[in-house]
Amino acid sequence: MARGEWAGLLVGLLAGFLFVPIACLTACAPKVAVNADQSETPTPQQLRMELSDAEALFADFVTRHNIRVGRLETFESRASLELRYSDADGSHVDQCEADIFLASGGRGALRATKVGTNLLWVGSDGVRGWIFRLDKDPTSLTIFDTIDERVWGQSLEGIGASEFTLLAPSSVRALAAMQPLPTDIALMAIADAAANAPLYQRFELVYQPFPKIDARMRFGADGLPTMIRVIDKSGAVLLQANLSEYEPAQAANLAQGGWPKVARKIEVQSTRSKGDARIYLDAPIAMGKRMKPRFFVLEELIAQLHPDSVEHVISPAMVGGEK
Repeated sequence: MARGEWAGLLVGLLAGFLFVPIACLTACAPKVAVNADQSETPTPQQLRMELSDAEALFADFVTRHNIRVGRLETFESRASLELRYSDADGSHVDQCEADIFLASGGRGALRATKVGTNLLWVGSDGVRGWIFRLDKDPTSLTIFDTIDERVWGQSLEGIGASEFTLLAPSSVRALAAMQPLPTDIALMAIADAAANAPLYQRFELVYQPFPKIDARMRFGADGLPTMIRVIDKSGAVLLQANLSEYEPAQAANLAQGGWPKVARKIEVQSTRSKGDARIYLDAPIAMGKRMKPRFFVLEELIAQLHPDSVEHVISPAMVGGEK
């Protein structure tokens, strides 16, 4: 792949995936929305029993999910990234390596490298965000002086800040199902689920992390997320992430039985880019062994990475006089 193309492909393949950071709250039983697309209507008694059982099951899933991600406040992992895409020259597969560092307060960093050469460095100190593009000449740095949550509702519409929002620390948390679920959620019956399937295969969680966008999450029998989809108001799937191969991440001050599980394999399909990305975590841990404070200090990163140009971006939510 030509120098400078890799980062653009990664951004395109992951287009539209950012969720709003949500405070970790104690989950209440989710409300239930009956899917209007169901062709068979159960009897009132069957419906009441089924929904009651589903509410109890998914309330437990949400509670366990939020406990799990609460133990992942500090997280780091090496990773392999595999990109599959098609262009005028045919189908392609490209690979690179990555390091992921997540800390409290919205701080984090994602570094992508290939053959020892830096491609991208995306990060945040919880107030500002930045993306270093190091795979093309001249190199560049874009600084987002304000991280405004109102941006996330527009991030699927191709606004100028989308490149940062796609790979920001909060994006990585959402992509790997390491972000808490809110209390304002609902259950929806899955229209094409088999009538005799277990409840966890017949319902999914639905919530709106930002305006005009629905997020849906499905779980496995073990109560761990298996699929996350971002769907627009028309019902079109913008992006789907499949999660599998969970393993415990070693955590400080916790017995091994209490280590939080994380998905080692994350497969992302983007309808906008018509490609997919596969992320394989390597020995993830819920602590910071290689993490350094300077990873989240922009001035020190600039001194280390020496970008040729620097651009400042004002939050799009504030453009036009909005406050």
